[in-house]
Amino acid sequence: MITKFCHPDAFSDRRFLITLSVVVAGTILAAFASGSSNAAARSPGSKSAACVPRSAAAARGLPAGGKNFWMQTNGPQGGEGIALATNSIGHVFVGTQGGGVFRSTDNAETWTGVNNGLTDTNVRSLAINNASGHIFSGTWSSGVFRSTDNGDSWTAVNNGLSSLSVRSLVINSGGDVFAGTFDGGVYRSVDNGENWTLLDTGAAGHYVPALAINASGHVFAATWDVKACTGVFRSTDNGDTWTEINNGLTNLGILSFAINENGDVFAGVDVDGLCGNGRVFRSTDNGDSWQLVQNGLNTGNGINGLLALLAAHCLLAVTGMACSVPRIMEIIGRRSTQG
Repeated sequence: MITKFCHPDAFSDRRFLITLSVVVAGTILAAFASGSSNAAARSPGSKSAACVPRSAAAARGLPAGGKNFWMQTNGPQGGEGIALATNSIGHVFVGTQGGGVFRSTDNAETWTGVNNGLTDTNVRSLAINNASGHIFSGTWSSGVFRSTDNGDSWTAVNNGLSSLSVRSLVINSGGDVFAGTFDGGVYRSVDNGENWTLLDTGAAGHYVPALAINASGHVFAATWDVKACTGVFRSTDNGDTWTEINNGLTNLGILSFAINENGDVFAGVDVDGLCGNGRVFRSTDNGDSWQLVQNGLNTGNGINGLLALLAAHCLLAVTGMACSVPRIMEIIGRRSTQG
């Protein structure tokens, strides 16, 4: 079950018990304003209009009429939502824990499972090369799979990838693919996933649940370690060196990233108090500082995935019960002692 929340008059304040909650937020975080005041707002009952600002207040990131900007959409059913990605023609893909990959071609109204060749349906991450249309899927125990036909079929591509629990994936404008793993740090492929090289991330933790790349090619990594959440690290040289950037983050248990058309970076966090409080943080200065922004985002679950739909001025969030911070640290510690 999915809820889409794009227009404050199009829904009532309801809560649903669902297996997967993919939440669409229309311009609640200030950074999705583009000055498109002439864009058509979603009317009550409409199923096709995009999520756009309705007023100057909405353009500044404030919910119109004092209402929230979240609502649930239809599905997909069949697994807890973990990852989100969209391609250049607007198709949305959701990676799930146990249900594989689902695809929507109608703005999240309906969903279809697309798992042919995907031998591991515990999908933790998705990334799409919009130049080629190739989709990469990171799985819990079987490494990376690649689809060259919009998700209709998948092939494993793991040469050089010694850690097969892939938690995050991103692709830069040159086609280089970065993979964040559960206990092996960050890997990079410069040949469309055919071969992988381990990167030296310095003091960053080896569990990398989230990666993001901005328009300048800067790479952001959410990192955790055995004894602590180590927060966000940034690389400005395509992954060769990394710098810690945690100023303003009151919760270092980062689970997800999204970057909008203005270059603002959003970080979704776990809900476990061990690493601090908060749900979504935003940086407007390339990660140098962070502010808490969660107007209307009322969930008791972690923000497993974030996705900026640039043309629609929307933020999508996948929420669910992620593995707790103590449990993650326990698993990382056990794997490290086992070599």
